[in-house]
Amino acid sequence: MRKIYLLLVTLFIAFQTVIAQDVKVFATTDTTEYTVGDYINYTIEMKYPKGVNLVFPTITDSISNLTFIKNGEIVKTEVGNEISEIRHFIFSKYDSSEVTIPSFHISYSANGGNPQFVQVNSVDIVVKTIEVNQQAEIQDIKAPIRIPIDWLLVSIIAILVLALIVAAYFGYKYYQKKKLGKVVVEPEIILTPFEKAIANLTKLEEKKLWQQGEIKEYHSELTGIIRDYFENKYNFIAMEMTTSEIISNLKLKEVNFEVIKTTEEFLENADMVKFAKFKPMPTINETMMKQAYLIVNKTNQTSNEVVNVG
Repeated sequence: MRKIYLLLVTLFIAFQTVIAQDVKVFATTDTTEYTVGDYINYTIEMKYPKGVNLVFPTITDSISNLTFIKNGEIVKTEVGNEISEIRHFIFSKYDSSEVTIPSFHISYSANGGNPQFVQVNSVDIVVKTIEVNQQAEIQDIKAPIRIPIDWLLVSIIAILVLALIVAAYFGYKYYQKKKLGKVVVEPEIILTPFEKAIANLTKLEEKKLWQQGEIKEYHSELTGIIRDYFENKYNFIAMEMTTSEIISNLKLKEVNFEVIKTTEEFLENADMVKFAKFKPMPTINETMMKQAYLIVNKTNQTSNEVVNVG
């Protein structure tokens, strides 16, 4: 009886070893060179016998050095006793660098046995910026079209403008005669960076751009307000900087860590919309506005005023 038991154990171990050898994975990308903002198509192909329970990890936990865009399709086929499964994922990268997409483990078990692991290979890619000739002159694609001057139309416009000026002059003189007291000269209102940013954010909300389908314009104006705020607040050219350069400058200014993390997420989401043609859900558009208010409020150290957004 004991011999039979040992034989069964030996067969079970051998079966598990065969299964382990038959589970194969291979990761690839559609190319090895990309431009900043390109879609990186990442594919994992897995082959394993029937009866194997494969547990695929969360891809964003396994790959953190790229920006996750979305899951692609999953294609699963069976040939004889073997299952072939292909999973597609789309990532992007908004800074130029050499990148190694890391290896990670996939867990599986067979016939209720102990969990085992198979390792996914790493993949090396290069992300490049768009090359620009700094010495070249800016030129029109076509020469400007010259339109003949219509002197009759110019004369009519000039007469109308002159009439408006004369009417405005006499209207002003009449108003001055009826007005009592001195002319009140309103002082120029100089807004602080905080006040200017809050005013611009309020105007942008009232435009309701993303609700009307103008999503790219919404994100462009929203990030422009925050970049302008950083320029006025911390005195660096945020309008001309990449996301990573802005984050580096904020760290030099000893900005709160929570604000830096919020700013990085805020700018990366906007980059995806502007450069990767990503179409965010309505909740993302609302969250972006809340993040903008949070950034301005948290960095406002010269005033106790805080503006809340619903």
